[in-house]
Amino acid sequence: MASATTNYELRCVANGHLNSEEETTTYCTQCDSVLRVYYDEPSDDIQYPLKELKSDPMKTHPSALKKLDRLSETYGADLWAKLEFEHPTGCFKDRGSYIEVQKALELGAEAICLASTGNMAASVAAYACYFKIPCFVFVPEKTTDAKIAQATIYNANIIRIKGDFSTCEALCRKFAKSGNYYLAGDYVFREEGQKSFPYELLEQNGDDFDYIFVPVGCGTNFGAIWKGFTELKESGKISKRPKMIAIQPEQSSPVVEGIFKKEKIIKKQVNTMAQSVAASDPVDFHKVMLGIEESDGSAYTVTEDEILNSLKEMAVEEGHFTEPACALPLAAFKNNIDTFKDKKCLFILTGSGLKDTKVVAKHSLSSPVLSPDIDKVTNYIKSGFIEMQKDSWGKSRDTFIANLDMDEDHEKLYNEYVAKINKRGKTLSNNEIEVLQSLIFNEDLDLEYPAEVLDYKVTMRKHGLIKAAVKLDIQGEEVISEAKGVGPIDAILSAIRAETNSVFHLEVKNHEVDILSPDTDSLVVVTLTLANNDQEWVSKGASPDTLEAVIQAFTKGLAIAMKSTVT
Repeated sequence: MASATTNYELRCVANGHLNSEEETTTYCTQCDSVLRVYYDEPSDDIQYPLKELKSDPMKTHPSALKKLDRLSETYGADLWAKLEFEHPTGCFKDRGSYIEVQKALELGAEAICLASTGNMAASVAAYACYFKIPCFVFVPEKTTDAKIAQATIYNANIIRIKGDFSTCEALCRKFAKSGNYYLAGDYVFREEGQKSFPYELLEQNGDDFDYIFVPVGCGTNFGAIWKGFTELKESGKISKRPKMIAIQPEQSSPVVEGIFKKEKIIKKQVNTMAQSVAASDPVDFHKVMLGIEESDGSAYTVTEDEILNSLKEMAVEEGHFTEPACALPLAAFKNNIDTFKDKKCLFILTGSGLKDTKVVAKHSLSSPVLSPDIDKVTNYIKSGFIEMQKDSWGKSRDTFIANLDMDEDHEKLYNEYVAKINKRGKTLSNNEIEVLQSLIFNEDLDLEYPAEVLDYKVTMRKHGLIKAAVKLDIQGEEVISEAKGVGPIDAILSAIRAETNSVFHLEVKNHEVDILSPDTDSLVVVTLTLANNDQEWVSKGASPDTLEAVIQAFTKGLAIAMKSTVT
């Protein structure tokens, strides 16, 4: 059972200073430390710091507690997972948003605001939408619409800010103080919502785990879970608490580093594919350190390759497609198997893989589009490409060598690409060979190109727009086209489109430039997203020269678009 109560105090963790929630719901007003709710006395029920508790309007069932049978057998331990991606917005954050939004309403806030580009934004927006309180989400200018799609569908007011995430966060804080706005995030009342995890676990008879593995970013969820176990023990509902394991990506590990140094570490920058735990300033570090010390737990880091391997292993062996952060527990377990062998361990799977499909796309070799010819399908299957797709997952791109048995037509096209590249004095690395072969397999050999770029020139200006002149062969007729753009790519595409739009109109919705190595002659892969009305096409080009790769991608995309429209 859950109950609301006003019998509590709001104190800072570091110095015990008493605070008033009418003055702060984030940090201590005296020493700027993080806050925690302390109840007057233990209770058999889970206590929430609210005058009135409304039932969760969206949650329909507890997140499943699932035995990992295959992994248990493989590694000789009793392994389980708590499927936190079963929450309404696909992430554990809903536990905290459920309470945080109610607290905002209780305090009479006119709106909720937060800086976030992912899970937090979606979760807070969902509950704010249901409880009918406006929500403002501050995001950096380059945030893609896909990343904030969930928040958008829940009627959040998206505020794009010029600059990076730290700029957004700072401005959001100022915005909160400028009016009667509740600042949501990894703060004290979110912790109160997320502490429900062990209470729910107890209801599922999961009170006998030896270890609980928690992916850690800011540390709020870790601290909340430990607080829940502590309250359960104080109330006599459990007799012992599990050992807590904190895991971070090696490239984003200020908490783990701080645990060993016994002090909070703030990084200037962190970078990991596990974006949901990429935190340079772990606000609840001291709560994590307390939980590890009191539980006799541990803190570990795992590499990016280990994250990839474990992400795939969890999906293939147990059927759970999760966001990259969820791979941290299995990766840490495997790295320290002697410690955990024969133990009962719980992995917290924090979010759905549908939250971050880009990671899968980036680390997978895309499948080619084949002509509707059974011989081509058979040749493709025999080529070894499918095996290469599977074997290359999780392996470093600079060590995995593609070795395909191409059909005659694709091999000819591949050799033509290589010949052009070699003429520029470029020798392909193993990584570049693999990427180029993958691109070739995606080529439709039956395309008819309505336009060919015969020559081009780009004039760079110190001030003002860049000018491009392009010589084109359009359906047998040579033309010269000129245009200006904000950069070389924009200028060259504008010049080409000025003539090709009369043949078939295409908008360039997006372009991505992938430089495969730090070398000056690195192979560059350009991906263009092209559109005509409601139809979209994606086309790629590869060359040591970025503009040549852009030209390849566009002229090929034009041919693909025209063919698909005719078909």
